[in-house]
Amino acid sequence: MSLYKKIFLYYCISLLVFTGARAGLLLLHFDNFSQLSGFQYIEAFVKGIRFDLSSITAFCSIPLLMLLLPLAPARKSLWQSLWSIVLHLILIINAGALLGDIVYFGFVKRHITYEILFLKELGELRTILSMALTSYLPYLICFFIVIRIVSIFWKRGSTLTKDHSIGMIDYGIYVTVFLMLAIFTRGGLGSKPIAIIDAFASGNTQQGNLILNGVFSMSHSLLKAENINHHFFEEIDALKIAGFDIKQAGSPYPLQQRSTLTPTHHNLVFILVESLSIKYMDSYGGNGYGVTGNLDRLAREGIRFVNFYANGQRSVEGIQATLTGIPPIVGMPTIATGLVANYSKLGTLAEENGYATIFLQSSKKRSLRIDSIAGSTGFREYYGKEDMPPQLDYPDPEGARWGWDYEMLMKAADRMEMVNKPFLVYAITSTTHTPYPRLPAELEKYPPHSNSENGFLNTLNYTDWCIGEFFKRIESSFWFKDTIFIITADHALAHYQKGELRDRFQIPLIVYAPGIVKPAVIDTVASQIDMMPTIIDILRLQGNYSSYGDSIFRIPKNRFAIFKEGSVMGIITEKGFLRHSLKNRLEAASFQLPVSADYFDSLERKLLASDQLVYELVTSNRWSD
Repeated sequence: MSLYKKIFLYYCISLLVFTGARAGLLLLHFDNFSQLSGFQYIEAFVKGIRFDLSSITAFCSIPLLMLLLPLAPARKSLWQSLWSIVLHLILIINAGALLGDIVYFGFVKRHITYEILFLKELGELRTILSMALTSYLPYLICFFIVIRIVSIFWKRGSTLTKDHSIGMIDYGIYVTVFLMLAIFTRGGLGSKPIAIIDAFASGNTQQGNLILNGVFSMSHSLLKAENINHHFFEEIDALKIAGFDIKQAGSPYPLQQRSTLTPTHHNLVFILVESLSIKYMDSYGGNGYGVTGNLDRLAREGIRFVNFYANGQRSVEGIQATLTGIPPIVGMPTIATGLVANYSKLGTLAEENGYATIFLQSSKKRSLRIDSIAGSTGFREYYGKEDMPPQLDYPDPEGARWGWDYEMLMKAADRMEMVNKPFLVYAITSTTHTPYPRLPAELEKYPPHSNSENGFLNTLNYTDWCIGEFFKRIESSFWFKDTIFIITADHALAHYQKGELRDRFQIPLIVYAPGIVKPAVIDTVASQIDMMPTIIDILRLQGNYSSYGDSIFRIPKNRFAIFKEGSVMGIITEKGFLRHSLKNRLEAASFQLPVSADYFDSLERKLLASDQLVYELVTSNRWSD
């Protein structure tokens, strides 16, 4: 057999193993996939090949490249045999990982991820070995049978022909194979490598789990995981400390609740503004920057929340928190990089209540993998920069690396005017992200700069103008009087701040709905994780959902906000804040009046209880059914 046929054989055998594992997962846990249609089964197996190829190639690339080295010594039998053995071992390890994943799936109804790091700490290795030799002995026997068959085929098919000569064509083939391996590992030619979230882009969790494989979920999660302790209390104590109903302790989904109110059928538009701190809004900070006139008007005429916080410092963390009610946690992947668990799907819930669901962002579709996030949370329509050609006379139409907000908001207006039923719109602006583009002269109030505070102020002035134009366009629409607008930020602006904690996390929140809500100023502490339940509460969507937050209209006065700051967790209340490494307390301070040491002790307990509940419920797949 030629060397190239040998490599082709390896891929064929590996794909058969991965596809067989997918079939085994389906057959052994059929109840978890029974709601899929025949077409969805076929689609899952076809789409799964992309993830399988990525997993196979990620681990076999180096041995394959060693086999193909266009050098005479690399074509000797000893060299070839060595790397053939390595490939054989990789195949066996992958097969074992797939088998373990099938077994694990039966416990938590999802693929194994970064928790594999903690098996030794939890004392579970001996237990798993014991179970493999007893309860799962048939699985183990099947595994050894498969490995034996694979070994026979590989041994018989991997013997090279005597012709080991090297020609110029081998150098070209080597470069070609190198490029192909890189493409397979990335999962295609897209701007972003394939990720776990892409398996769930259809919004169907069952199909996503069938598309995904255990090797992919484990390897990608381990790249993001950190070995950190998240267990501090018994679950009933953690629920009590965090303020949840202790009657739910021990139940499969202790945070899940059901909305049974009659739907309002109001429309709702949620606008997430890139990098907007309260400092730059005159209605909040009073600093006189003069670049948020439209936002300030909406704040005065609507409900202005003055103690609202971001749960993280990255866009994807804010998107995750607002869409799912799950705060970012140290050591736990985000929704874009490997959050493999069932979570409430806002878009799906809205559609089940008769809503059209529309998701837009100014940036390119694959930016931050938002296209997959939109699909995984149940939004039916999705639009990105590619769908929005420039309409204004920009100095450099291609100069906005993250897209133009005017075009995105006009696209949103276009879609809302065409919908003939209630709608839920989730829109993300991006122009205020560095590097800041040049704008039409009339919109530049400060000396332009691509990476300075003046550049930010100009783009914020532009985004504010875009929001004003958006409202001018839709205010005459017949559905406007039945529409509620929620405007907040994905996170505070990281640059140009003095370093105070609230500067890094405090963001505006405006609820604007003339004729539906009256102007008010609310100082209750709230955060982004309260957005999903707030939307469900406002629209009175019927159905089950889970969130660590609560509706901003039902939050008690002693509410707190938790946040993730790099490798540190923190908690904020109306009185003060505390930062923690999850090993020890780092910093605690009051905002105005002095508070007792006991108060900070209670904050520490609430923070640790919150971290534990989020982490353990997500990793055990007990967040939502």
